[in-house]
Amino acid sequence: MADNQFTQSVNEFERWKSVIAKEMKGFRLWLRRNQLSDEQSDKRIRAMLETLDSEYLTIAFAGEFSRGKTELINAIFFSDYGQRILPSQAGRTTMCPTELFFDAQQQKNYLRLLPIETRLQDTSLTDYRDMPNHWVEIPLVTNEAEEMAQAMQSITQTKSVSRAEALELGFDATMLDEDEFNPEKVEIPAWRHAMVSFSHPLLQQGLRIVDTPGLNALGSEPELTYQLLPQAQAVVFVLAADAGVTASDLQIWEDHIEQLKNRPNLGLYAVLNKIDVLWDEISGRKKTEKAINRVIRQTSRHLKIPETDILPVSAQKALLGRIRDDKALLLRSQIDDVEAVLSETILGNKEAVMWDNVIAESTRLIEDAQQVLKSRKEQIEKQQDEIKGIRGNNESQLQDLVDKSRDAQAEFKKRHLALKPSQRLLERQADVLINAVGKEHFDEIIQRTLHEMVESKTSVGMMRTSRRFFQAVEGMMNEFCREAELTNKMAESMYAKFSRDFEVELLEARYLKGKIYRRQLQQILDESSQLNRNLMLTLTEQSVAVKRFFATSVNHIAMFFKKLRVDVRQWSREVMLPLIQQVNSLKETLDSNHQQLLALQHNEATVEGRLKALKTLVFELDTEIHNAQQSLEKLRQSAPKKSSSNVVELATARR
Repeated sequence: MADNQFTQSVNEFERWKSVIAKEMKGFRLWLRRNQLSDEQSDKRIRAMLETLDSEYLTIAFAGEFSRGKTELINAIFFSDYGQRILPSQAGRTTMCPTELFFDAQQQKNYLRLLPIETRLQDTSLTDYRDMPNHWVEIPLVTNEAEEMAQAMQSITQTKSVSRAEALELGFDATMLDEDEFNPEKVEIPAWRHAMVSFSHPLLQQGLRIVDTPGLNALGSEPELTYQLLPQAQAVVFVLAADAGVTASDLQIWEDHIEQLKNRPNLGLYAVLNKIDVLWDEISGRKKTEKAINRVIRQTSRHLKIPETDILPVSAQKALLGRIRDDKALLLRSQIDDVEAVLSETILGNKEAVMWDNVIAESTRLIEDAQQVLKSRKEQIEKQQDEIKGIRGNNESQLQDLVDKSRDAQAEFKKRHLALKPSQRLLERQADVLINAVGKEHFDEIIQRTLHEMVESKTSVGMMRTSRRFFQAVEGMMNEFCREAELTNKMAESMYAKFSRDFEVELLEARYLKGKIYRRQLQQILDESSQLNRNLMLTLTEQSVAVKRFFATSVNHIAMFFKKLRVDVRQWSREVMLPLIQQVNSLKETLDSNHQQLLALQHNEATVEGRLKALKTLVFELDTEIHNAQQSLEKLRQSAPKKSSSNVVELATARR
C-alpha cells in the first residue's frame, strides 16, 4: 500500500488507541494492586478495551449512478493492484450498499451478499448481520487481483421483477430500467447489502469504507440513512463536474445526506469528480481553473454548503497516475488534496467521538479510584496522630484507642446499613425510568398508529397520524426526562449524605444525562419527519407507504429506546460504584487499625513499629496516588486536538 494520507492517519489512530489501551491496562493492574478492583469496574474496563480494539475509522461515499464513487475508492485505496478491484467501469456499477472492512474476529476474507427479498421481512439489517445463514458467501482470493475483481462483480448483479414486486420491495418503478427482453418487468438489485472482509493493510488496521449505490438502485433502505452514513466520520457526496448538481443528485442529497450536515463529529464533503472533462489544453490551465471554480460556486449554492467543503478531483486520472506512477498526472488529478482533507477529518472526528464515549469515562474511573486512596491516606494520617499521642506504656491511653476503634467500627456498620435504603430507592427509580420508555408502552403507541394509518384514506391523513405518533414518542421522552431529573437529585442527595456520614471529600454524583438523550431522539424525529413526508407523498400504494414508515421511523425509535433502557440499567449499577469503593476501603482501614491496636495492647507490636508501618503505608499511598495522576495526565494529553486550519488552507490553496 502506498504511503498516502490515509495510511498516515490510520497509523496515527492505531498509535493513539494503543497509548490509551496501555494506560487502561495499567490502571486495571493499579486497581487490583490497591484492592479496589471489583466485578463491575473490571467489566467496564474490559468493555472499554474491547471498544478500543473494535472501533473503525469510517468513510462513506454516496451519490447518483455514474458519478465515479467506486472509481474514487479504487484510486484512493486499491491502486496497488494495478487495476480496478471494485466494479466501476462503464456499465458495471455498485447496485447495493457495500461495506469494506476486515473481520478481525473471523480473520478471513469473504464477500457476503444479502438477498433483496429480505426486505419483505420485518427483520432489520442490523439483526441480519448476526444471521450468517441468510447471506450468500463468496470466498475472496486477495492475492490474485483478477480473481478478486471477478468476485466483486457479484455486487453489480440485478434481477428482473414485475413493477408490483419492485414497489413491494421499496423501489420506485419509474426510477428503474426496463428489462430489455420483457418491457413489463424492471431490473432491481439482486442484493440488499454486501459485506466485504478484505485483508488490505488499511482495513486490517481499522479503516472501513461504505460505498452506496445510485438512487435507482437504492430504493427505501432506511438503515443506510439512519445508521451507516451517520456512523461515518466523513461522508463524501460525489458529483460529476461536467453535469453539476442534477435533479436526481439533489433528490439523493435531500433524502439521505442533507440532514447529516449538523451532526457533531461528522465531516460532510461534496467531491466534484471528472474534472478532467473540463481540462482544456488549448485554452490553458487558468481557464480550466476558472471553469472548475464556477462549478464549485454553483454546487455550493445548490447544496447550501461552504465552497471549502467542495473538493475537485479526477478519480480516473488519479487511478491511472498511480498505476503508471505518473506524478504529473497524479498532481493534476488533485487526489492528494482530497485525501489530505478526508484523512484529517476521519481521524479528528473519530478521536472526538471516542473521547466522549470512552476516554472521558476512563478518566472518571481513575479520578474516583484516586479519591478513594486519598481518603484512605487521611484515615491513616489520623491513626498516626492518635498513636503519636501514646506516651510510654500508658495502658489507659491504649485502651481508649481500642475502645474508640471498636466504636468507629460499630458506627461504620450502622452508617453502611443506612446506605441500603437509598440504594434500593435508586434501583426502584431506575425501574421507573425504564418503564417510562418501556417496550409495552411503546408497543401500544405502535399498534394505535398502525390502526390509524390503515384507516387513513389519504397521504395527508397518514402524515397527520405520523405527527401524532411523534408527539406520543416525545411525551414518553418528556416523562423520562422529568424522572431523570428526580433521579439525579436523589443520587446527589445520596452522595452528599455519604460524604457527611463517612467524613470523606464530597464526590461528584454520576448524573443520568436526560437532556443528551432528548437531543438524540429529537434528531431522529426531525430526520424521520422529513423522510416520511417524502415517503407518503411519493408512494401511491398505501400499504407500501405504511410498511416503509414502520421500517424507517418506528424501528429506529424502537432501537433508540432499547439502547436507552440498557444505558439506564447500566447507570443504576454504576452510580453506586464510587461509594462502594470508598466503603470497602474505609472498612479495610478501620479493621486493620483495630487489629494493630489490639496487637499493641497485647505487646505483639510496638508503638515505634506501628508508626513506622503507617509511615510506609502513607509513602506507598502517595506513590500510588502519583501513579494514578500520571495515568490521568497521559489520558488528558491524548484528548483530540482541535482540527487545524490547514483543511481550509488546503481547500483554499487548490484554487
